Amino acid sequence: MRSIRKWCVKNQLPIYRDSSGEFVNEKEFELAYNLPIILRLKNQFGDYWQDYYELYLNGKLHEAITLKPPTSKKNISYTPKGKLTAKIFGESRK
Repeated sequence: MRSIRKWCVKNQLPIYRDSSGEFVNEKEFELAYNLPIILRLKNQFGDYWQDYYELYLNGKLHEAITLKPPTSKKNISYTPKGKLTAKIFGESRK
């Protein structure tokens, strides 16, 4: 019980008490338990983390191989003027 209570405190999971004893909310526990995975997926896949998390929850993580987030095209309109910057950035960044 001490280890469980310590884990709950560390993960900021509230422990509720009533006449039957101590307990935690199931959904709050699931969030606290999966939070490291969610944060890693957000860091790795950005706005598309939910697609990967859905596969994880359904036990279909192997399908993530075929799931590719669309790549964003950045509009770079900088054209180097000097010789040094042209060498560093290339002749044209358009």
